[in-house]
Amino acid sequence: MVLLGLVGAGLARHHQERGPAHKRAPEAAFAELPGFLDGFAALAGRTGTGHPPRDTYASLTRWNLPPTEVRWHGARLAGLPSAFEDGALRTYTGAVDETRFFELIKLSETYERAVNETLDPIAAGGVDPAGAEAVDRLASAAVLLEGMRRLNAGFAALPPAEGLGVGHFLDVFRQFAVHWRPGDVPPSGALDAEAIERDLRLGVDPPGYREHIRRLLPGMLDDERARLAGVQGQPTVPDLVLARCGRPAGLTGLTLPELRGLVDDHPVLAALFVAQQAHARVAGVHLLLARRFLFGPQAQRDRSGHGDPGVVSNRRGTTGMDEAALRHLTRVRQQHRLSALRALPLPEMETRAGVTALLGGDGLSAAETLPCTAGFVRAGRWHDTEWPVPRPRATAERAASAPRMPT
Repeated sequence: MVLLGLVGAGLARHHQERGPAHKRAPEAAFAELPGFLDGFAALAGRTGTGHPPRDTYASLTRWNLPPTEVRWHGARLAGLPSAFEDGALRTYTGAVDETRFFELIKLSETYERAVNETLDPIAAGGVDPAGAEAVDRLASAAVLLEGMRRLNAGFAALPPAEGLGVGHFLDVFRQFAVHWRPGDVPPSGALDAEAIERDLRLGVDPPGYREHIRRLLPGMLDDERARLAGVQGQPTVPDLVLARCGRPAGLTGLTLPELRGLVDDHPVLAALFVAQQAHARVAGVHLLLARRFLFGPQAQRDRSGHGDPGVVSNRRGTTGMDEAALRHLTRVRQQHRLSALRALPLPEMETRAGVTALLGGDGLSAAETLPCTAGFVRAGRWHDTEWPVPRPRATAERAASAPRMPT
């Protein structure tokens, strides 16, 4: 599936580059390989995963790259598998740009898996939404989100020669995300079900968002579709926490003393606030990456008269989201239901949330190192990735004495 997905994407791209008529009939790319599309669909059925009859995010990224793990003080917390045992990565062109970008995507998804598995017991009812374990889980989720933010921010800061060249991203990498049939769903980072699940768990559900998710579902696997359907039918973590704390309508209109008193009575509010702030900061870095590598360069091309000549438009993501839509979604993530607690000092909130205890006395922004890190498993050994920036390790004494993540 991985290998034929890369082959099919190459055939479709180069066929469509021959002219506009070819783009309108993408399936004609496979005319010289009779049976390719039907054979691919049959092979997809043999996987038993509900894989669509074309390449997808799952086959291109998750199945392709080596297994990944997020570790907390060296202990495995969450992981994603691979379809291969050789530790290698298959790309479209072999360029290091693609290798780094694929690595970033799968490592980020692994962080997201860890966050969702941390939040799930609260949302599923196995943990008291106002209890001590909920506080610990939300604080840990905030730390994991900060780890993901640093990973992506570090990638954005890399020089092009060490990370991702804008020209390669726009004119080579993205141009393989073409249609195989009219109306199908090309692979995209937006088809990462873990990111959507995290949004829904934390109450990010603006008008039109569920319709956007519905459009993406045909490009996902059966278990992803089922999981997102289940999450959409459950109360959000903010709903559960606020109801349990006697504030189902939210915190709007409360005075500063009232907010502080409420947090004194319910420390879980501080933990949820810090987690949602961390989620918003991740969204900000995602927007930064999209502006640096996609929307900004294409806007410059439009101003210079170069235009958007590729078979895959660089004016929007492959799922149809343009910069304005992504900015709006980022604002929604920032304007969460506990945003009124920004009136209280952040260090105070991180202390009440238990985040500073997890970080040995530091806040999220001040901590030089985090207890969590992501890496690849190659030849049975886990390797803490050393890019985008080397992460200094905590001392053994500090790691041993730091609080552990709830299991």
